[in-house]
Amino acid sequence: MSPRGTLYVANAQQLGALNEFASLPDVAAGTRQLEASAAHALSPCLRGDYVAAALYEPDACDLDVHALHQGYLRRLRDRGGKVVNNAGVTALRRRDGAWIITTDAGTFSARTIINAAGAWVDEIAVLAGAAPIGIQPLRRTAFMVDAPTNSDADRWPMTIDIDEQFYFKPDAGRLLLSPADETPSTPCDAWPEDMDIAIAVDRIEQATTLSITHVQQKWAGLRSFVEDRSPVVGYDPKVEDFFWIAALGGYGIQTAPAVGRLAALLLRHQPVADDMLELGLDISSIAPQRFAS
Repeated sequence: MSPRGTLYVANAQQLGALNEFASLPDVAAGTRQLEASAAHALSPCLRGDYVAAALYEPDACDLDVHALHQGYLRRLRDRGGKVVNNAGVTALRRRDGAWIITTDAGTFSARTIINAAGAWVDEIAVLAGAAPIGIQPLRRTAFMVDAPTNSDADRWPMTIDIDEQFYFKPDAGRLLLSPADETPSTPCDAWPEDMDIAIAVDRIEQATTLSITHVQQKWAGLRSFVEDRSPVVGYDPKVEDFFWIAALGGYGIQTAPAVGRLAALLLRHQPVADDMLELGLDISSIAPQRFAS
C-alpha cells in the first residue's frame, strides 16, 4: 500500500448527492468536506468553474495488485496447491461422495467445489445442478494517457465524480482514466469499446484542463454483481458440497483477505469470527440462501 487519497468532486447540480454521500456514517468517519479552492489545490487540473464542492478521504491508499496477486499464488503453491490454466469446465457430476470435474485440461476430483468463476458462476452452477443466482457481468473500461508536462501529477489524489461519471488517478508516471461505465455483458474476455473511451475523454475534458489526444493503453474487465449488489459467500442451499464465492463486483482484490478468511470458516462449518460480527457482518445478507425460492 502507498498513500494516495481520494477526492470526490461535485458540480453545482451534484451538491445534493455529495452531501448525501458525506452523511453516511462510514464515509463521514474518514472524510472531510472541502470548498472548490481546496479541491483544486489537491487536484490542480480541475476546472474552477466546474467544481462546486468536494469530499476528501486522506487515508485512501493505492494497492499493488500485482504484488498481492503473486503473493497469494506463492502461498497457494507453498501449501501444495496448483494453478491449472486453460481448463474450461465442460461437465460436473457427483460420484461416491465426490465431484468429478471434466475440463479442457483433464479430469479432476474433489469433495467440495468452490464456485469462484467470476462472470461464469451461473454457468458453473447449472453444470452442477444448482440454481443460478442471477449474476450480471458489467463491463468497465480504463485507459492510460500521459500526465501533463511539468506537473506534479504523481501527487494527485484519485479524483472521482460523485455520480461516478468518471475518475482518474496517477499510475506509474501516467494517468489512468475511466468513464466508470457499467455496461451489461455476457461472460467473456472483455475488450474496450472506442465509444466508452470517447465518453470518458469528453467528461474528463469538461471537468478538467486535461487535453487528451493520445491513448497509450486501453483495456476492459467485467465487474459482476447480483441484484442487491452484495457478495455471495456460502454453501448452496440445495446442492451438496457446492460452495459459492461470487459477485464481488470489482472489489475482489480488496476484499480477498476478509472473504477468504470468512470462506475458510464457513467451508469447515465453523462459526463466523467475533471480530467480523462486531464490524456489522450479517451473514444472511451474503448467503446463497437468500436467492432460494
